[in-house]
Amino acid sequence: MTNTLNPASAEAIQPKKKTTYYHLVLDRSGSMDSCWLEARQVIDNQLRDLKRIQEENTNSSLIFSYCGFNQVLRFGESLMPMDQASINWELIYPDGMTSLNDAIGESIHYLNQKAGAALSDADADVVMLILTDGLENSSKQYSPTAIKTLMETCERSGKWNFLFLGAGLEVTEVTNAYARGDRNAMSFSKDNFAASFKEVNKELEDYVKQKEQNIKKSKFFKD
Repeated sequence: MTNTLNPASAEAIQPKKKTTYYHLVLDRSGSMDSCWLEARQVIDNQLRDLKRIQEENTNSSLIFSYCGFNQVLRFGESLMPMDQASINWELIYPDGMTSLNDAIGESIHYLNQKAGAALSDADADVVMLILTDGLENSSKQYSPTAIKTLMETCERSGKWNFLFLGAGLEVTEVTNAYARGDRNAMSFSKDNFAASFKEVNKELEDYVKQKEQNIKKSKFFKD
């Protein structure tokens, strides 16, 4: 007798994909105005490149989300599969101040809430990229100490990676508030967005490829 699987059974035995939640925390304070057009173009290009990375690594699933912040936080409405990833630039534009602590703290809450139980899967984790061109000056919900504690708690789970980019400033001016120094952090000039995000994408692609080989990458921007 021929032993055949029905479609439902065949689908059931497919291996789970290794899911990476990529969350962008993007400074949209007034000081970003001078480089905003290029930043938009570079980030849109990044999403297209991440779609390629998704297509080339078939055992992986990349999920995108974002928070644009000044003194107000604007999140995407939902988590997006990478082939549907986009940013509503009509709502994300430079103006106002820099509530960096709140953006990080609420982004962690957002991902926990939106991903829910899926984030507890053994092959699911988070890469959060935090880009700012200035120092905290307007948060109301979180202090630097609270963010430091929250990030350290997330990292101890082995599921969260926090990357910092300093645009037009030395990034340690930002990260020292969280006792992180230059760990997983990079500084770049505002006229060098494209090259800097090329480096980010190289790191993300390496992260996905290592993950497919069951290797956990935890160090970024070191080469």
